[in-house]
Amino acid sequence: MSNLASFSVINQKVEKIFTEESTANKGTAFTYLCLRTLFKLTDEELEETITDGSMDGEIDAIYISDRTIHLLTFKYTDRFELSQKNYPGTDLDQFILTTDLIISGNLDEQTINGAVWEKYQEIRNLASSGKIEFKIHVISNKLHPVDSSKLKLKNAVEKYRIVDEPIYLDQEDLVTIILADKSKQIDGQIRFIDKQHFEKSDGNIKSIIGSVAATDLIDLIKLNDKEINEEAFNENVRVYKPKHRVNKAIIESASDENNFQFFYLNNGITILCENVDYAPNTRSPLAELKNFQIINGGQTSHSLFEVYKASPDKLNSIELLVRICEAKKDNPLSDKISETSNNQIPVGSRDLHSNDLIQRKLEEEFVTLGLHYERKPNQHSDEPKDKVYNNEILGQLFMAYHLELASEAKNSKSKVFADLYDQIFDEMIINASELIRLHKLYKPLLEQKKEIQKKKRKKEVVPEKEAFVSRAIFHIVSGTKHLFERAFFEIDQQDISQSDKIKEKDRIHSEKGSEFTNEVIDIIYEVVSEEILLRPDLYTHDKFFKEIPTNSIIRNKILEKINAGNKEYSA
Repeated sequence: MSNLASFSVINQKVEKIFTEESTANKGTAFTYLCLRTLFKLTDEELEETITDGSMDGEIDAIYISDRTIHLLTFKYTDRFELSQKNYPGTDLDQFILTTDLIISGNLDEQTINGAVWEKYQEIRNLASSGKIEFKIHVISNKLHPVDSSKLKLKNAVEKYRIVDEPIYLDQEDLVTIILADKSKQIDGQIRFIDKQHFEKSDGNIKSIIGSVAATDLIDLIKLNDKEINEEAFNENVRVYKPKHRVNKAIIESASDENNFQFFYLNNGITILCENVDYAPNTRSPLAELKNFQIINGGQTSHSLFEVYKASPDKLNSIELLVRICEAKKDNPLSDKISETSNNQIPVGSRDLHSNDLIQRKLEEEFVTLGLHYERKPNQHSDEPKDKVYNNEILGQLFMAYHLELASEAKNSKSKVFADLYDQIFDEMIINASELIRLHKLYKPLLEQKKEIQKKKRKKEVVPEKEAFVSRAIFHIVSGTKHLFERAFFEIDQQDISQSDKIKEKDRIHSEKGSEFTNEVIDIIYEVVSEEILLRPDLYTHDKFFKEIPTNSIIRNKILEKINAGNKEYSA
């Protein structure tokens, strides 16, 4: 059952998106919120994914991830009383019909808008090269559809073996995911001292109480020798205040020459976790903790860490009492644990790199500039959007421009925080200023893409010279590199001082971005026209700008134009 608190959480976020991003309506803002929450989509990906508009067949978004196709329909109301009603059955009937036509391969272009049709073609291309699977999502801030409507959808898709069970999310489900997304799962291990531990078990609740070394506690909670992992304290109600008299007393007690008495003077800590695995009745067993939170003892933990930073050896003689409570997900105690292991929002490689030194250095540099560097999903969701820079899209832009891997930036963004991470986030070559410069090239292209996609969703005609731009953003950004290099080469040939050359290059960077972008668009249009002639029945913009050879095809065409020395392409 929906409630006002949950309704307000969703409604406030929708209002913020609607106001700051000028979406067509609040329903579209709700779609933005859901797609960002569920799939962590960048703004560029959002525009490709949303199909909502006239003649959309109730297919509001189609998200393609590898070979999995997500078909989504959304319903939103900004009135609390209407959120108490079920998802409308008539709208779901239309969604069921269109879904069936898409999966069966029988969709008619005349009955659907351009955005849906473009995605449908992409799906057919994928299907022609191997197995695909579908996931169907019915999402609303209303209640789930009635059982009879759910049965209709189940009957319509269960004949296809490539379709999972439909996923239904109401506002309670969405709020749970949003809250879970605020922190990630923390796993760890801690060792009990000798046989100083015992276990108490009552059904599905288990508690292990024992002595641990302070140094082992520090190993459990530290990010590095200078920083504590604050994610381990998300469920702790007290904020650590180092100057509080109690914490000063803990630090003094731990630093004292008689600090072996610490065990008797301190209440210890309580850890809540989903699972604890250890070998009972053994000496010094190692306890493996899954999804743990320190729910009591945050002050003690932080104070001991302060001692550790100042003088690590002081902790060698300190022991303390630890109580580990295991509460399964179906137990009321587990409500205290953020559901970060939700299988729809797994922790990815981006999260794993979020606390890297280079990420924190970049964040600090952006802060100095009065901006926000988002090193993990939704980190600055409460800040004005025009002040927030997503490190994933920045990594894609760096990959496209500096590594000249535009197709990979477009189609394999996971490489940003995997195979290419060290090449992109190289402390010797990356800084905030360069990332902001690349983002300035990208931003107007994104706005252009929004207008193109809007026309498609309205089933308006999009001129061919515009249509490809929405799929070629990374290639356009990548292409400007050669025009900047041409301009810089000409500056280097001038008989002026080095400082004047630097100033002139800075001017080129600040003033020529739009001009060079338009040049590249014209050149890529020539490439597209040639490719369409070469393979008229097989060519699609989506496919071409994902293909690896496209990188060199476009680069060679740009260099050919530069080398030709035509006035049209002179700096």
